[in-house]
Amino acid sequence: MRRLMQTLMALAVPAMLITGASPATATAAPAAEVHCTSFSNVNVSWAGPQYFMHVPSTSWDSYNYDCVLARGDRNVAVKALQESLNACYGQGIATDSDFGTATERAVRNAQNEIIRTFGNVLVADGRFGPITSSWFKFQIYDHWNGGTPTGNCAHR
Repeated sequence: MRRLMQTLMALAVPAMLITGASPATATAAPAAEVHCTSFSNVNVSWAGPQYFMHVPSTSWDSYNYDCVLARGDRNVAVKALQESLNACYGQGIATDSDFGTATERAVRNAQNEIIRTFGNVLVADGRFGPITSSWFKFQIYDHWNGGTPTGNCAHR
């Protein structure tokens, strides 16, 4: 048995040198980034049962905020983000559901405002991910009044 192991190792080591393989270089592949595709209706309980925020999430009413919005995304989650950027951070961008350069700049501006208010709690990179979402202010809608924006904002 010992002789067999020596023979196998004698064959394996040169093969590893030729291919560049190493038993120590095997690493797990990074997890794929999940993008937000919709939003969840988050109740603003202190305001009343009819008041909700539209918070980008992995799918409709999933309440899973472990997702990212970044340049190139086009969906209703981007539109919900753009509406809150305008209402809560005064960004004045188009609500076109397209995460382009204007939305990226607006997210970076909001992130910088969050940093000024709360300290270095996130990185101002222009991407809307789970950390930004946790510090972000979202527009409040009145669902008993046809989903009309209230002009107020809140953290989730």
